[in-house]
Amino acid sequence: MLNLEELLNPNSFLFIQSPTSKKMVFDAICDRSFEKYNINKNLLLNSLIKREKISSTTIGDGIAISHFHNDKVIKPACMVAILSDGLDFDALDNNLVDLFFLLILPQNNKSESLQILAQLSRLLRNSDITDKLRGCKSSDSAFVIIAQHLKNKAA
Repeated sequence: MLNLEELLNPNSFLFIQSPTSKKMVFDAICDRSFEKYNINKNLLLNSLIKREKISSTTIGDGIAISHFHNDKVIKPACMVAILSDGLDFDALDNNLVDLFFLLILPQNNKSESLQILAQLSRLLRNSDITDKLRGCKSSDSAFVIIAQHLKNKAA
């Protein structure tokens, strides 16, 4: 079974200053996903927009998690956008989203995908982690916060 830590590295994080729309966030995360994983940007962008139209991807407390399943994805990955200012994602709790997570997952392994989503959800229930992520100024520091937490939890 894959661990969340295996899906993340310092390049998994991007910081978006003064975001003006969900589309701006989606564009930025799709650009990075293309650079890092060679994921078709338009396919990913259209998938994110379509998913968000179905219902909000927020889980509360200023956090949203979306996912992209595709048969061209061989190894699961996670991208994280940390927003300088929160955006309205139509959250049930009415909180603005400033942490956006994107899981990029293989089409054919639904059980592993659910396990990864569960790991991420458990991590994000820890307000110490989310508060520290919001205060990060670099990709390296954001990665260290999550990696250290997962390492300590495993010990």
